[in-house]
Amino acid sequence: MASGLHPFNWRDETGRLLGKLDHAHSTIADLGSALDEGDEFSAHQTLRSAHDAVTSIAQAVKALRAALPLHTDSNEPDTIGLNLAVGGSGTATIALDVLVNAMVALALTDDDTDTDFLIGACVDAESAYEVSAAVLQAAPQRDGPAMMELCRAFETDGGIALRKRLTRARPRVREIYEQARRAA
Repeated sequence: MASGLHPFNWRDETGRLLGKLDHAHSTIADLGSALDEGDEFSAHQTLRSAHDAVTSIAQAVKALRAALPLHTDSNEPDTIGLNLAVGGSGTATIALDVLVNAMVALALTDDDTDTDFLIGACVDAESAYEVSAAVLQAAPQRDGPAMMELCRAFETDGGIALRKRLTRARPRVREIYEQARRAA
């Protein structure tokens, strides 16, 4: 996949994507501050910005995924790196989506069961985001055996379990978020 006269470079694209992820994560932190301060106007504006940032990242991940080679099971370092970039950025995007929705739902709900679930979802989302962002930062700087080590580190049983838990929690977080927004 090439744009203009420049061929596709997954390492450069990963760096740009990491910048977008960092920006979205920062926006979500600002949302948390606005919610903590009870500043409804700022929280509403920042929520819109956070959702826009997550949507933009999801579109960038989709474009990165489209650049995957036909044979994604190759042991070539660039293929492994691109797969890590796609997997890490996809996980980070889901984590940010869960985080923003769970934070707003936490601010709006009084249900203790939902609150406990949402706090757990926030903790999982933050952990998954941090691991994924670290992988995205490291992958473009690795090659050969170092790339294989990074892949093994990302695919640990604990990492896989965390990503599954986050993916399973996402629909429930969205449901609680929507219910809380309607009730507010």
